[in-house]
Amino acid sequence: MKTLAIICMVLGATFVARAQPATPPPSEPAAPPIPSRAELEKQLAEDLTGATLIGVWQMTGKDGLTGKAALTDPKPDQYNISKAMKVTGDHWVIQARIRYADKDVNIPVPVRVVWAEDTAIITLNDLSMPLLGTYSARVMIHHGFYSGVWYCGEKNYGGVMQGRIAKEPPTEAAAKPSDSK
Repeated sequence: MKTLAIICMVLGATFVARAQPATPPPSEPAAPPIPSRAELEKQLAEDLTGATLIGVWQMTGKDGLTGKAALTDPKPDQYNISKAMKVTGDHWVIQARIRYADKDVNIPVPVRVVWAEDTAIITLNDLSMPLLGTYSARVMIHHGFYSGVWYCGEKNYGGVMQGRIAKEPPTEAAAKPSDSK
């Protein structure tokens, strides 16, 4: 009899507990609305035109591409962008001065810009650039910073890059060409 009474009490308590309304989860603050695509594209063109991307890059060879070797130590990275403009759809042209090792070229770089909510991702696939080589890359632009990955298929190496987007003229130290990519 005691056992039956205990079982009834446990079942009754379980029923009462299930019948109680669940405590609502704490509400999260509402995310700010994402600007329209036109507004985002206008802001991206303004942010990149006349800007200098100042940061570092690291690379690895074939073994690193399979996760079997480390990245090199960080080396200075710099891109001077005189103009970024949308051409049509997702296609843009970025007029950039690219300097590393003994290379110093000013070229128009055709890219595709895709969006992850309010974040631009600059993409290029197997783009052959005069004097530089053939590269693929994905570079994320967000709140004054850039971060990405790159790959040189013809030489089978790649790496990472990151830094800030500056509107002020670069200092002499930052203007030094970086080591070979």
